[in-house]
Amino acid sequence: MKEFLLDLITFSTWANGKAVESLKSCPEVPEAGLIRLSHILENNWYVYDIIHEHDLQRWNDDRNYTLAECIDEIPKIEAAYKQLLSGATGSDLNRTVRYTDIRGNNVERRISDLIFHTFDHCTHHRGQIAMIVRQAGGEPARTWFNRWIAETGSRS
Repeated sequence: MKEFLLDLITFSTWANGKAVESLKSCPEVPEAGLIRLSHILENNWYVYDIIHEHDLQRWNDDRNYTLAECIDEIPKIEAAYKQLLSGATGSDLNRTVRYTDIRGNNVERRISDLIFHTFDHCTHHRGQIAMIVRQAGGEPARTWFNRWIAETGSRS
């Protein structure tokens, strides 16, 4: 599971970079696409705070990053999650954390499920970004998992 999660994080970093390139391909960066990219990155940090049992109050309001801030955050997220996983054991990844989500629901999740969810959730929003980019006159990113494998030689 740990190796899969590490691959998922590396894939997501690559795909987020491709989404940035696609946003830049537009005559003007579409705000709707930037909002979704910001949401992706905020969600990654939100889950990171859940795993570390930090106060989640700061996530009550959305923060919309600039494109430059998104570019800066992408490698920070990758580094933070890879550091988290570097010393994690199977028992660590199976540990359950309890938290109150932004809707006020009490939730229990395994750490591995939280990590999988946040990076899988990115795929949904990158699809939205691709649609927005096409509508804005840009070139949508092709960010599917098999393309990452083909382009990078990962998981071979």
